[in-house]
Amino acid sequence: MSSEIIKVDDKEIVVENPENLDVEDHNKKYGTPEEVYQEVVKYLKTIYDPEIPVNVYDLGLIYDIKLERRPDGYRVHITMTLTSVVCPVGESIVDMVRSIANKIDSVTDVEVELVFDPPWDKSKMSDEAKLVLGMM
Repeated sequence: MSSEIIKVDDKEIVVENPENLDVEDHNKKYGTPEEVYQEVVKYLKTIYDPEIPVNVYDLGLIYDIKLERRPDGYRVHITMTLTSVVCPVGESIVDMVRSIANKIDSVTDVEVELVFDPPWDKSKMSDEAKLVLGMM
């Protein structure tokens, strides 16, 4: 399997490609990695921690998004964390992130890796999130 790194919104995204896959044909059929990445982010921005009025993406809970081209679309691997190890709604937030596969036609499945290292802190929030929470 080969990989390429693309830049989207000042972020470097790893895209895995099976050796026998025609990338150009795949892009025509399922969209470019940039398009799929932007769709994934769009849906991540609809997922909120019920106790915090900021979405998981702007809150800085999403550490990494990787895409893997597959014969039937894209597989998405998301590395994320929670604001706390004992977050009472953590499992439901992870399930909502996984459910993105049901919302984007070209995404076959979403694998979520939940990590707590490095631990989340307020510095990971976007400026928009800090503004909403009165931290700017």
